[in-house]
Amino acid sequence: MGVWTAKDIERQDGRRVFVTGGLSGIGFQTARALGEKGAAVTIVGRDVAKGNQALAELRRIVPTGTFSFEQADLANLKSISEFADRVLQKGQQIDLLLNVAGVMAVPERGLTVDGFEMHMGTNHLGHFALTGHLLPLLKNARVVQVTALVARWAKLDLSDLQSSESYNPMTAYAKSKLANILFALELNKRQAAPGLSAVAVDPGTANTALQRHTSGLARWLGEKVIKIIGYPLDRVADPVVFGAIFPAPNEHSYVKPSRLIQQSGPPAYIEVPKPALDADLRSRLWDISEELTGVRY
Repeated sequence: MGVWTAKDIERQDGRRVFVTGGLSGIGFQTARALGEKGAAVTIVGRDVAKGNQALAELRRIVPTGTFSFEQADLANLKSISEFADRVLQKGQQIDLLLNVAGVMAVPERGLTVDGFEMHMGTNHLGHFALTGHLLPLLKNARVVQVTALVARWAKLDLSDLQSSESYNPMTAYAKSKLANILFALELNKRQAAPGLSAVAVDPGTANTALQRHTSGLARWLGEKVIKIIGYPLDRVADPVVFGAIFPAPNEHSYVKPSRLIQQSGPPAYIEVPKPALDADLRSRLWDISEELTGVRY
């Protein structure tokens, strides 16, 4: 019996899917995988020209699929609110909300238009606000929040959420990825909409645009490691699709590749990183996120 892949899921006809970061990389491949199975997929991104290009490519690859594009900048709360208003006006149920978009290792500390540190503002607070705005359409839905392996070693000091006291690109990225897990677990616990379930997913390693800010020896070594242990391009969607489709997660569910050499193993539910088990930390981050974004669940 072969290794499980996203191609093994059942038909998804009649399901509506939104994928942030669907213009490239893991998000694009996830949109393709679900579109191939009959889901109506909307890819979400900030660049309209790139969005239309990605949309055309999806329609070329999956001519029988149903795809659309919506513009939203996760580093801009006003853009998120306007996007949500457009979606809410249509009033159509969302079955899967896949929060894939993110930035990684931005060399210099930068701020979003709302004054948030770029990693925390985009990767966590942007998705927190987006999900909160869309809650009326998320009844019986699954929310997947994409995180990363580095979250296992992150420390989240809520008194310096924006890395204003000290800034290191990978540390700031790791903090935002831990925040992603805390958000997903707390969202699943609170069931902010009837029947809503949520899960955090570490997608493993793959050579995508997320690494665009790395350079030199770090980038060269990263690409070599990815070629040895990472998913090939046609399988980078496997963990995200697994998290979206498979049995309802519980309060402590977490998905990542089940083997170091990812080509030889499928994704699976595994143990949650220890920092994410701190219920008080999860609750306090939730309260701070509501205060900073102005989005109340």
